[in-house]
Amino acid sequence: MARYTAHALVIGVHPWGDADKVVELFTAEKGRVRAAAFGSRRPKSTLAAALQLFNELDVSLTEGQRLDTVRTSSIQHHPKKLSEDIVTMAYGSFVAECVSEFLPEKQPEPHVYDLLRSVFSAFETRNPRIVALLGVYQLMEFTGLQLSYERCVRCGRLLSEAEDALFSESAGGALCSDCHAQEGTSSQPYPAALRRFIAAALAFDWQSGEKLTIATKDLLAAEAILIGYLQRLLGHPLRSLSFLQKL
Repeated sequence: MARYTAHALVIGVHPWGDADKVVELFTAEKGRVRAAAFGSRRPKSTLAAALQLFNELDVSLTEGQRLDTVRTSSIQHHPKKLSEDIVTMAYGSFVAECVSEFLPEKQPEPHVYDLLRSVFSAFETRNPRIVALLGVYQLMEFTGLQLSYERCVRCGRLLSEAEDALFSESAGGALCSDCHAQEGTSSQPYPAALRRFIAAALAFDWQSGEKLTIATKDLLAAEAILIGYLQRLLGHPLRSLSFLQKL
């Protein structure tokens, strides 16, 4: 079986048997990878410290039919706030769960790896709720399941800057008033201010140092659109969101 090395972010850790783990990694080289880490739950294991959620690693793995196997790992970065602050950890888990649910295994996505690395880094210094929202909006643009936010999904017209519109998850995104009247589909208000925020979220540059400000009503509306769509796609609630609701 072939052996390979990768730069990886840990996006999932699951106990397996008495002393092992199954870890989910997002790698720069191979995309999402599930791998067995034998003995990694033993206190003296050389893998124990590295294979913690959100760590950035250099890893060596062996390919397998169902699961790859972690051979060695070394920590390149350990995110303190993501590991110690329960609220930040919960929002980080939301981002990681979306990667796990919507990105296929063994499909290289270097842009997603770079995005995820930037998002995890941003959790250390920024508002975790806003970081998670922007991160998942941007992530969904790489899945082929993205909605139409700035053009009417029916006629394709670019909505004008000050134009209020409607939004329908079932239709696939924004609807101008003319198309909404013709179609009669269930929808919700989609004011221009909300559309401008979502456009800014999709274009946000994580390296810019730009401060993020958003009106509470727009934050709540953007969250409702995103979460409603994610749950429509999956057919079930995300575990991380259920945990966030309890905090």
